[in-house]
Amino acid sequence: MRKYKINGNMVVPSFVGDPLSKTRKQQFKSTGLSSFKLSLGGSAGTYQQCLEILDSLPQIYLANPEIFKHVNSAEDLAEAHDQGKIGIIYSFEAATMIDEKLEHIKEFADLGVRIMQPGYNNSNAFGAGVMSMHEPLGLTNLGRQAIQQMQMNKVLVDLSHAHERTADDIVKIAERPVAMTHTGCNAINDHPRNKSDSILKKVADSGGVTGIYEMSYLTADLNQQSLEAFMAHVMHAIKVCGEDHVGIGSDTPILGFDTSKESLAEWNEINRIRKETGVAAPGEGPPPYVIGMNGPHKMQVFEQELRKRGVTSAGVDKILGQNFARVFGEAWA
Repeated sequence: MRKYKINGNMVVPSFVGDPLSKTRKQQFKSTGLSSFKLSLGGSAGTYQQCLEILDSLPQIYLANPEIFKHVNSAEDLAEAHDQGKIGIIYSFEAATMIDEKLEHIKEFADLGVRIMQPGYNNSNAFGAGVMSMHEPLGLTNLGRQAIQQMQMNKVLVDLSHAHERTADDIVKIAERPVAMTHTGCNAINDHPRNKSDSILKKVADSGGVTGIYEMSYLTADLNQQSLEAFMAHVMHAIKVCGEDHVGIGSDTPILGFDTSKESLAEWNEINRIRKETGVAAPGEGPPPYVIGMNGPHKMQVFEQELRKRGVTSAGVDKILGQNFARVFGEAWA
């Protein structure tokens, strides 16, 4: 059996489209990843912008064919693993690029976007996001059609940014497993971006997976997140969902967050703009990483922490990637 190591959400540096140095190649190899999900278009990407992004992405594989592989199917996922490459799975976190036209779902799926969300933090024509406060808070009629189109076109539906009622509506109508690729547990820290035990369980009952992130929403304070805080969410998710339905969805840069003065200034400016435009969730501030996991060694540390807490070897393999591999295969079949 393949021992996949899959991360449910990561960010790549801009230089991956250039031929990598020997040192950079070793850094990517040292991640141990067999695949990860890459979000395209941000929180407000347009239809045309995302077409242009997709048109540019093959340069990654042309520049570094021995390091990266585009994953567009379960077969590609297996090939990336077997060839020792890092598979990249395309996804959308927002719905702006769909432009309320259901035919765009098929178009983007045909271009290799295998995971989509009904929307970002705020409400749209498909449904409500986690920051929505006013009715309607569930899935709209157009949203129901969008979910059906996604699943018909072998797209995994991701509920990470969906409002609780929208997520609940989607689980009820979904004919294939759904996922929350990067979120946390509301029972550990009551926050809009974290999910209730109820929806965690419903996603698990659908056959789906919840990936735990490294964002600042793990605790109520604005300190840099700790390993203990991160693992508290992971272990709670295992308790609620079972070890067959939990993974890691870091939502961090693949090689680690740059903590230089210049990088932190850029991060703070991004946060300022997000708050001004109303897309930020409460508590945004600390950079997206857990102390002790900030680097290419992330998955190795995560594995050690699971074992320290008594998770069996079989369970560790599932949480490190087998669970995501299974759900991807079922969603893309």
